[in-house]
Amino acid sequence: MKYSAIIGSLGQTSDRFMKCGYKDPQVDNVEFPDVIGTLAKTGVLQGADLYQAPTGPLSDPDTVNEILTKNSFTASSVLPQVFGDRQWQWGSITAADAHTRKKAMELMRQNIDFNAKLVGSPSVNLWLGQDGFDYPLQTNYGKQYDYLIKSVRELADYNPNIRLTLEGKIREPRNRCLVDTTLTALLMCMEIDRDNVGVAIDTGHVFYAQQNVAQNIEVAARYGKLFMMHVNDNYNLWDDDMIAGSLRYMEYIEMFYALKKVKYDGFMSIDIFPYREDQYESTRESVLTMQKFDEAVDLIGFDRLAELIEEGNPNKTVKAVREAIFK
Repeated sequence: MKYSAIIGSLGQTSDRFMKCGYKDPQVDNVEFPDVIGTLAKTGVLQGADLYQAPTGPLSDPDTVNEILTKNSFTASSVLPQVFGDRQWQWGSITAADAHTRKKAMELMRQNIDFNAKLVGSPSVNLWLGQDGFDYPLQTNYGKQYDYLIKSVRELADYNPNIRLTLEGKIREPRNRCLVDTTLTALLMCMEIDRDNVGVAIDTGHVFYAQQNVAQNIEVAARYGKLFMMHVNDNYNLWDDDMIAGSLRYMEYIEMFYALKKVKYDGFMSIDIFPYREDQYESTRESVLTMQKFDEAVDLIGFDRLAELIEEGNPNKTVKAVREAIFK
């Protein structure tokens, strides 16, 4: 398994109660080369999930390639910034306003061009957090859905060599997100009907939608649409983005069993939001914990797990897991 980290959450962390941020203000002065250098020192990563910036090192693909290569990294994906600016408050590629949709598409195409120049031609992750609705009788759902299908299809055709991933999330920042679950994203992929459009599965988004990660993985892989994995943890009530594996273990063992079953060979990205914790140490601990869950499948035995699943006896499964892991 290859591991990467989303760099956008490694800087200042804030919420509506601590708008100034939980970390020392100097954290925002750390430049991209130093972020990658510090991530490399954790010794557990092979890549980074990036965003394209209007200025600085992250605006130039040649500079990005140089910095990543120097640290034996590759770009695993790039996230278009269509959610954190006021202009996107009513949506991006599905906004009711035609001018806003046009600007969002221009930015997306710039991102695709940017990605095409990066080593490995990483995927563009379409997390459309501002595309959705807040109130009943506020949104023409049919139009909004149609805007998304046509826009993503157009982006897919713009450069068929660059993969696009739709990432489901039930809510936040909108009260209801248009791409709300993996299965909704998968349904959209079917209608978009392009080989380079798939899904990114975020474990935390699945958990707090009260769904099962392994099931999501197997269904997405069934249609050849599992392009990316994001891992973190939460209490099933909110997208807490905690250290991956800090709250649960059986579901993560099942997740790695499913990933082995479908022969997933992409990146697993650490997608955490460490408000008060050291962000690099939390990233390292997330990877090390995930690696142990990966090893747990081998300790129990892939074939043995398959037999237990077919038998469907929870008592035998719990016993087999306990005896293999907690020796």
